[in-house]
Amino acid sequence: MHRLFRWGVPRRGRRGDRKAQVGGDSTLRCLVVRLSSLGDVVLATAVLDPLRELFPSGRITWLTGPPYDSLLRNDPRIDEVVVWEGRFPWRLLRSGRFDVVIDLHRIPKTLLFSALVPARMRLGYPKARKLRIASVRGKSTSSVPHVVARYLGTLVPLGVRTDGEPRIFVSEEARTRAEGLLSDVPTPFVAVAPGAKWPTKRWRSEGFAEVIRRLMDGGYGVILVGDEGEEEFSEEVRRMAGRDVPSLVGTTDLPTLAGVLSLASALLGNDSGPVHLANAVGTPVVAIFGPTHPKLGFYPLKGRALTADLPCSPCSLHGEGPCRRGERMCMREVTPDDVLVTLEEFLPRRWT
Repeated sequence: MHRLFRWGVPRRGRRGDRKAQVGGDSTLRCLVVRLSSLGDVVLATAVLDPLRELFPSGRITWLTGPPYDSLLRNDPRIDEVVVWEGRFPWRLLRSGRFDVVIDLHRIPKTLLFSALVPARMRLGYPKARKLRIASVRGKSTSSVPHVVARYLGTLVPLGVRTDGEPRIFVSEEARTRAEGLLSDVPTPFVAVAPGAKWPTKRWRSEGFAEVIRRLMDGGYGVILVGDEGEEEFSEEVRRMAGRDVPSLVGTTDLPTLAGVLSLASALLGNDSGPVHLANAVGTPVVAIFGPTHPKLGFYPLKGRALTADLPCSPCSLHGEGPCRRGERMCMREVTPDDVLVTLEEFLPRRWT
């Protein structure tokens, strides 16, 4: 049995030692670029507080992809959200000169766009790809700096503080919709997101089922959440739990999901977007890692990441590859007891 690690390391910010090269005019224009995916867009919002302090009367525009714009439109720190859907965003190129363009995605099309848009200054965040690949290949035991620290590090040339945190603002409309969906769910309740983009990143269905059963038998409410395409696995978990577990999987838009998560006592999930969304609305999480690993820099900032920490983990950057051992021991060695003991840290009372 390998040691079970619980990750949840506090971060310390630092100030850049160089003055902003864009000048002190508070009416400057700033463009932030992060197109996808859910967790990355949410985590990238950590740059907004420092930027708004630098540009108190300036204009901050965020370029993103659908449907993530729906999470950003209620953010009071953002003046304009532009959606890049299909066609190249020529309108932004014609909208005049930006003082600073901050590319927090750095894929070929955002690199091209950032090079074409008129700007006095262009910044791009360090992906730490070489270190991450070295970790996957077993050639490095060093932990990759958390992606939030890397996003914030992009701002160092501006001379601003680099200790922001991801935040998503839940609108009154989204909160009202969430409260309506939760009207029959006992409180306090735990949200459970059993899905993930890749099946290999999902914890065992029987593990989720046992945790849900014990929580509900102890008087806690439980609700399943997740994206379209995750219904089949979630229904398997629901069936194995043997309880009438309400499910919102595949039925809510992102603002409503944020509202639901903001009302939960905790979220249990895998290494997936809902984990970071829950954190960004103030809800602690317990996230289970297997083929990926917290040391790659995507662990939850509020809560704990559980990993069996096997020698073969991480085996890929994003968890999409098949298990080379064919056993998925990295997921099997995280037990329901491990999860429940960790959840207990964040729940208002213990189940019976």
